[in-house]
Amino acid sequence: MACRALVLEQERGFKTNVLQVRKGNVVEINNVLSVVLKRESSMGRGTSTIKLDLQDLLTGTKHTERYRSGDMVEVTELAGIKCQFLYRNDGQIHLMDPESFEMYEVPETIMEEKQIQLLQEDMMVQLSMFQPDPDVPGKPISIRLPAQAIYVVKEAYPSAAQANKGTIYKNAELDNGIKVQIPDFVNIGDRVVVDTETGKYLKRA
Repeated sequence: MACRALVLEQERGFKTNVLQVRKGNVVEINNVLSVVLKRESSMGRGTSTIKLDLQDLLTGTKHTERYRSGDMVEVTELAGIKCQFLYRNDGQIHLMDPESFEMYEVPETIMEEKQIQLLQEDMMVQLSMFQPDPDVPGKPISIRLPAQAIYVVKEAYPSAAQANKGTIYKNAELDNGIKVQIPDFVNIGDRVVVDTETGKYLKRA
């Protein structure tokens, strides 16, 4: 399936603590845009070190940058395309622009595994692509899920823990296979709202 050729310009940039940087983010270092392939943290001498594995968006060159936990980095947001998730197959995520009906095949490797599991049929997502040259097909950079999504409780197990306010929680499995902790009053078959960034239960739908 052919991808639509779009010149997607940078929308805005902002500084954020390196601890907030995630796989798929685009960062600007020395006027060079790079996508984050992986982020790792390690502790040492009272502070944590953050290692970012990066890939230059223009040259494809891979490199590594190290930061301290208090360091700030410049994150760039590329213009995005609102797409509808269709299905996954052979390591590819299949999306469709509901307005133009253009189809996109995006490698699963641009997303974290826990984010991939949260995808559900017909979910609307934001696809960011990078295209410095209009004669060159755009390169998929990231897929952003909606902040919250609704799932169905498939299985629930005996109460696991009790919070300070007295709310009793139990382990549960949702219809997408994700395991979460839910309040004891939530039952199998209930629809629940999940934070797609943390994968945690928020409320009953």
